Amino acid sequence: MSDVSLRCIWRSAPYDLKGLTNVVSDLEACLEWGDIVALQAPMGTGKTTLVSAMARHFNALDAASSPTFALCQSYPLPLETEGPKRVIRHLDLYRIEHPTELHGLGWEELIDDADALTFVEWPERAADHFPVDALLLRIEQLPDDLRLASLWQRESD
Repeated sequence: MSDVSLRCIWRSAPYDLKGLTNVVSDLEACLEWGDIVALQAPMGTGKTTLVSAMARHFNALDAASSPTFALCQSYPLPLETEGPKRVIRHLDLYRIEHPTELHGLGWEELIDDADALTFVEWPERAADHFPVDALLLRIEQLPDDLRLASLWQRESD
């Protein structure tokens, strides 16, 4: 996603991790089921914490944790009386050394799931394999332990 023209579609106010509930609520309004969200942020800025807050926002059945060793964590949401089974998915591609490893992860199925919100850490490991409509969520570290999040999408041709 780094070689394409992007436009910002949402930006948070500066927040600390205690204010993440409001950030996630605002962010959720910009997302649709089936979205793939590439997470771009320095280590320690709260990528996993944000995904965990998103899972809690949707009342996920399991607590979210870092997928570094499992590569992919899925957090199913309570089943509605009618409608599809929804899931929050969190992938950490740090240990992917070559894009061919994505196939073993089930990448094609994961990014084609219309009933999931999929968040991907270390997206550059799969840069050429992201769908063109994938979103980019940047988290910046600010002074005083504050953060700023912004959501970006590809410019229309």
